[in-house]
Amino acid sequence: VTIDNTKPRLDINGQIIDAHDGSIQRFTPDGPYYYHGVAYGLCKEPAGYGCDQTADKCGFRLDHNISVWVSPDLSSGSWVYAGNAIAIQDRPAGTVYRPHAVYNPNTGDYVLWWNYVTPQGQYNGYAVATAPTPVGPFTLVSEQVNITRLKGGAGDFDLFVDYDPVSGKYKAYVIYGAAYYMSIEELTDDFIFSTGRQANCTPQGANLFTEYFVEAPVMFKRDGIYYALFGHCCCFCYQGSGILVHTAPSPLGPWTVQPGGDLACKPPTTTPYSPYGAIPTPGQGCLYNNSKDVSVTRSQQNFVIEVQTTTGIEYVWTGDRWQQAPDGIKGHDPQYWVPLDFTADGTIKPVSWVDSFTMDVV
Repeated sequence: VTIDNTKPRLDINGQIIDAHDGSIQRFTPDGPYYYHGVAYGLCKEPAGYGCDQTADKCGFRLDHNISVWVSPDLSSGSWVYAGNAIAIQDRPAGTVYRPHAVYNPNTGDYVLWWNYVTPQGQYNGYAVATAPTPVGPFTLVSEQVNITRLKGGAGDFDLFVDYDPVSGKYKAYVIYGAAYYMSIEELTDDFIFSTGRQANCTPQGANLFTEYFVEAPVMFKRDGIYYALFGHCCCFCYQGSGILVHTAPSPLGPWTVQPGGDLACKPPTTTPYSPYGAIPTPGQGCLYNNSKDVSVTRSQQNFVIEVQTTTGIEYVWTGDRWQQAPDGIKGHDPQYWVPLDFTADGTIKPVSWVDSFTMDVV
């Protein structure tokens, strides 16, 4: 399978798939890949900064669907639209972002979380729905998860599931941002609520990671090492953001910063081309704290896909390339995919731009 970052990802009918800031995964070793993502529709993005408002609220509307796409091998042209995970009228009113789904072996349910902002502009944390299949339809079970830092304006998040040999059960964790800081909490056995148990996010035992003004987290495990990745806030920012890495021996820490700094924010060598007037948002993404760096991925982190290949598991980093659709349509914003490269001790190497790469997916 060749992944081509210079072309849009297409469905079986040759149409651009409208799926962003979601989770992409296989739930069984021989099964297909499922993408639970936000469908932003055919509205035109603002031509200025990413968070500029337009008359039709493009990017901030109440009618964004949580769509489910299915592919046997992640290739462009293979994606099949399986429907909406949950009907708009069956979920709390609001603008949805970053839907993530996981399978719960404890209950046999598929559990879908999403972040949402109320019509009044209040960050309401996370709603949860469950279904017996990954394509749903999902049924709402909680309008607001009892996370510890709910009052901090909870935003981007990721869910991570891990087997616990002590209890003999599977444990789930949520890594999320609130008040511009990131933290991790353990979830109940049904993956619907927080137990209130927080991770040690530093070697000293603090409950918050040290970096400020961060969002878009991802959490995964490789060869016994747990990874937490996130970058500086990028509200649909054209310039993209970076990848800050922390590692730990367990989901609850203690977490340690990977040396070497950001993996994707680098000194500029070229001026990014804006196809229809989008401009970098000052102070966001790789431009945080008056930096002049640019994102070599030209995107904001979305998810890390675990892909089974003939040579083992590839960890494919994916990011949303906001405001970079050639036709200016929000739902056509492309993504950037690239395999992560690890050293012998598990350190993730800096990433770079590649036009395409090939994997022997099995």
